[in-house]
Parts: sequence; structure tokens; C-alpha cells
Amino acid sequence: MKRKGFYVLATVAMLALAAGCGSNQGEETSENQVTEAVSPTEAPEATVTPEPTATPAPTATPVPANYMEANGIEVLGAGWHTAKGFMVKDVDENGNPILGLADCEYCFEVTEAENDGSTKVIQAVLYVKPYVPENGLWSTFAMGGFVDLKTGKAFLPMDEELLQTTLLKQDGKEYELQLSMEFEGVSTTRPYYTERYTLVCPSDYDDAGFYLTGYAYDWEAFIERAGLWKKLNFIRHEESDMVVFGVNQGLETEPAKKPVVGAELAVENYFEVNGYSTLGEGTYTWQGMEALKKRNAETGYWETVSLEEKELTNTISIEEESLGDGTKRIKLTSVDMAEYLSEDEARVPYSRGGMVDKKTGVVYMPRMYGLAEEYVLAKDGEEISIIVATESVQEDLDDGKVRIEYSCMVICPEDFDDIVFYVTCNAEIREDENTYSNEPEVFSLDEIERGDCDLLFFR
Repeated sequence: MKRKGFYVLATVAMLALAAGCGSNQGEETSENQVTEAVSPTEAPEATVTPEPTATPAPTATPVPANYMEANGIEVLGAGWHTAKGFMVKDVDENGNPILGLADCEYCFEVTEAENDGSTKVIQAVLYVKPYVPENGLWSTFAMGGFVDLKTGKAFLPMDEELLQTTLLKQDGKEYELQLSMEFEGVSTTRPYYTERYTLVCPSDYDDAGFYLTGYAYDWEAFIERAGLWKKLNFIRHEESDMVVFGVNQGLETEPAKKPVVGAELAVENYFEVNGYSTLGEGTYTWQGMEALKKRNAETGYWETVSLEEKELTNTISIEEESLGDGTKRIKLTSVDMAEYLSEDEARVPYSRGGMVDKKTGVVYMPRMYGLAEEYVLAKDGEEISIIVATESVQEDLDDGKVRIEYSCMVICPEDFDDIVFYVTCNAEIREDENTYSNEPEVFSLDEIERGDCDLLFFR
């Protein structure tokens, strides 16, 4: 099992559907008849009949407008919403996840366009932000689907990207719906688990909705639901919440926006003020720190027990490519060497690196290796979005040597040229070196406790 420091562990996002079973409708006698009441054997005592009183007029009970109202389900609009979902607490001896509940973040986006006068096309996107507990076992255990808000009937296409035709019966009417779905897993270029739906329906159909809920790692639930209509309350999501989004509600609300971060940490003309310059590709020797690490027999983590000043040598390579959509991908790769002293003891460069905005000195880091993070930056009166990710790969060589390849990647607008990568070392042992956070890491470059270690910049 790979861990942070030497090892990386990640749980792949899972997708499935769920279904329930029917309810008991009551009891009957063996003759399918109602049993008569037994007559009393003694005459009842006489009672005084009270004077008749005026009977108040009955209060009319409001009839629920639809299934959602009848079941107390709030229909949400566009944007980010928090609900109880599943996260991975640990894994069992077979590598299967042990689930727990956590506050998970879901997002809904939707657009609608007229098609041919009699139909319309609805494009809906559901996002799930990966949950990262302290142990680093990130996950997106969620599942979604289409739901008719009037009847509560839910549906998910059987085959990804195939436009599947199905009929919805509602109050004596029949609607022909064409629905397709595709999903994207989390990666170093995609920060969220994503489900994309395309719905082609009659122009007068106004009850389209979508739902997200926790996935309880139940493959049988997927088999039961694939390509079939199921009532929403039959979806087996265990203790997790279920959130329902309405297309009309989504069209009436503002699209989801991530907040601008890092502005309060910015220093104007940071590189010029500090006299920093950048280097290119090549091999460099610089003053850093080397850590003596030992494996904790109980936790399995590699823990730093001491630090020693040492000259380190890194080989740096940089790649840049246009993605053809107005953005570019920049990747810096740094190669370090470590050494095993025994099976449970090693010497490792105590280096760290990442991406920094050279104009502000603000560092934008993802939450852990292999997991992309999206940030919104304020630049010259405009807001731009960037995606940042890191990954680490190790290769065992001869004589106990280990080649560690660390990469930092940024996806940003093609005309954004403030990206700079840095490499340095921590001068003190980090107490949180084996813990993770579910919050993005944003800080000023000045906050790194590097002591006498060099600070190198590359572009």
C-alpha cells in the first residue's frame, strides 16, 4: 500500500445505481375475510348522552404538487451543495474500502435549448468533489441519475454515451424521452468526478430533474437499475443523503462559481522585490536537506526521524503543449535519488516543490499526489481558472538505490505566463508529513521554513 512521502495511495471513484423492494400491504385471514368482533357477555353500564355540539367544518388537506413535495424532498438549483456522503476510512485485508460518512460537496449545472420546435435538448452536468481524509484515501463514492419530479421515477441509461429512448407515463400522458450519459473519473487533469447527461424531450415537458447520492459499494445495486425505471425511494443509498436538482430551478439560478483565492497573500512584483530569477532544463547541485526515514511497524507510514544538511542533485525537464481549447499544459519533472539502508530504513531528500505565481509569490497546491485541484485567480482585473496537480513515481534500482520522479503540472490559459516552478527543502521535520487535508493548500512562498536551503525556480 503506497503512502505519502514514499508511498501514494488512492481509491478509484466508483459509479453505480441502486434499487429497493416493495412493501407489505397488510394481513388477511386464511379465508381472505375480515374477522368479526366478539360481542360482550355482560350488558354495559348506562351512560349519559351529552348534548350535541356544533361540529367544526373540516379543514381541507393540501394535495402535494408532486412526488418531491409529498416526500419532503427539497429540489435544488445550480451551484455547489453539501450533503452526507461516503468516504473511505480504511481498506480491509482484501483491499475493499471500509466506508464512513462525511460532508461531501456536489455541484449541478444545466442548459436548455430548443431543438426542432416540438422538442428541446437539456444538458446537465453533476460534479462530485473528491473527499480526502487524513489518511489520504481519497474517494468519490457517489452515484446519480435522471428523475421525473412529478412521479419520482428515476432512470439511468444502460450504455454510456448511447442515446436511449424510453417512455415516461405521467397522469395519463406519455412522454418519449431520449437520454444519454457519460462520466469522467478524477485524474491529474480532471479535479471532479463528473456525470454528463443529454436529455431530448417534448417542449412541454417541465418535470426533468437529476439526483446525486452516496454509493455504498454495492455492485448488485447497479445491475438492478441499469436501463430500468425505479422510484426514487427505492434507491439503496444506505445512510447517505440524497440531493435532487431541478432543471427549471437550475436555469433560474446563477451558474456555480469558485471563489477567488490567494489574493490576501499576494505581494506586488514578488520576483522583482526579492531579486529572483528562473532556470531552464538541466542538472543542478544545490544545498538541501536529507531525511533519515523509518517505517512505523504499527501504521505502515514512513516517518522522518532526523535531518542532515547535504548537497542534492536534481535533473529538471519541462514540457509545454497547447490543448487546442485556449489552454496549455505545463509540466515540470524533477528526478531525485534515495537509498534504502534496510527494508524499514532509508535516506531520502527532504525536498518539496510546486507551482508559484511569480508576480504575487502565492503557491497553489493540490491536496495530494495524483489529484487535480482547480483554482480561480484574480489577474489584471480578470478572473482566470487554473488546474494544478502533482504526482510521484519511484523506481527501485540496483544496490538499494531508488529513483524518485516528482512532477508538477498546470493547465492554464495560453496567454498566462506567470507560472514558475520552485524546488527547495524543509529545514525542520513537518509534523503533518503523513496527514492530508480536504482543503486546498494555498500559501505564500515566504511561509516555507527552508533555513539555509537553496530556493530554485524553473521555467
